[in-house]
Amino acid sequence: MKKIIALLTTTIFTIISYGQETNNLDKVLDRFDFNLELKSNHLWKGIIVSDVPIAAVDLNYSLDRNKNLKIGVWGGMGLSDNNGEHYHEINYYINYGTKRYGIGIWDVFNSTGREKGDPNNDIWNYDRKDTGHRLDLRGYVVFAENFPLRLDLVSSFFGEDRKENKDRDQKFSTNVELSYPIIDNEKINVNLFCGGAFPLNGGQSHFYGNEKHDFDIVNVGFKAAKDIPVLGYKLPVSATVMWNPSNKEARVQIATSLF
Repeated sequence: MKKIIALLTTTIFTIISYGQETNNLDKVLDRFDFNLELKSNHLWKGIIVSDVPIAAVDLNYSLDRNKNLKIGVWGGMGLSDNNGEHYHEINYYINYGTKRYGIGIWDVFNSTGREKGDPNNDIWNYDRKDTGHRLDLRGYVVFAENFPLRLDLVSSFFGEDRKENKDRDQKFSTNVELSYPIIDNEKINVNLFCGGAFPLNGGQSHFYGNEKHDFDIVNVGFKAAKDIPVLGYKLPVSATVMWNPSNKEARVQIATSLF
């Protein structure tokens, strides 16, 4: 983990040094980007991460001219308390993505409800047995332009996805999801999705479901999106309906990207 942190730090300082030259400054600034999302709640692959409204910020830098390879920081915070807990999450990632395929590594750190002084609440702790971080390998592929069925894969391989045994071995919880746009036009887009989860390292649990089975359907629903005109500006808005059959839960989400 220290090597990963060192690599990210070196990359950041290289970007800063490169931008010190006047001729390169515009190129550096053009590759920086950030956006802000507001959501009524936070849902991810069937998991209800936050049941209160949140603000989510994505700050990233493109490492290539085509802006396919990016390093970035994604952060979310609850806009109100939920039973005395306040949602906080910060993730680091490096990702390569195009319209047809993508792959990346995410470092996920959700400190919601953790006590001060606990090892899993230490942002710098990467000990595999008690770290609060979780590393994911994430990827996707769209099969064809004329048949835009999308396959998403998320597989955890380090950190807070552990068995309750002596060595606290990794479960390698994995989520596979298919989605397809049944409506795609200028007025509205509607996507159907269905996802299942399982552990790669044996056992009968993964963190996406009720932890009673080695395979569960955990994320079924649809997402509708359209642009709403507001003061001459087209505001992108989405509405998602999600069911998690394993956890016997369901939620509706409304979200918008302000910029």
